[in-house]
Amino acid sequence: MEDPNNIEPPFKVGDHVRKKSGYLWPGVVVAIFLTTEGKVRLVVECTAPDVKGALHIYALDQIEKGY
Repeated sequence: MEDPNNIEPPFKVGDHVRKKSGYLWPGVVVAIFLTTEGKVRLVVECTAPDVKGALHIYALDQIEKGY
């Protein structure tokens, strides 16, 4: 398993992102972690007014920068 202190995903905490497909889920990356299997996951806090503050966890291939 990777050392979580050495991961360098293409996103950083504070980056503005959105989901690539389906509902857009615009938000801000608030945490980055590894699963027990060593896969990188990002926690995104939604900025859309109707659900502002809600959190979702995504794999790297599910989100993109900007919104």
